[in-house]
Amino acid sequence: MEVIVNNNVVETGDNISVSEFIEKQLQRKDGIAIAVNETIIPKGNWAITHLKEKDNILIITATAGG
Repeated sequence: MEVIVNNNVVETGDNISVSEFIEKQLQRKDGIAIAVNETIIPKGNWAITHLKEKDNILIITATAGG
């Protein structure tokens, strides 16, 4: 199935949760926020939120700085 991640098309498995997607796609799981179709998904809901074909996923990474 195809999803859109930060404006890039990404191929992923069917019936995959946000948590599973993050584990497969990212090296880092801390300091990130996820929105699916412009709705923020709380980290506690990543395992129960499943992606669908053409979902638009925004991954925001926190950075330190001054």
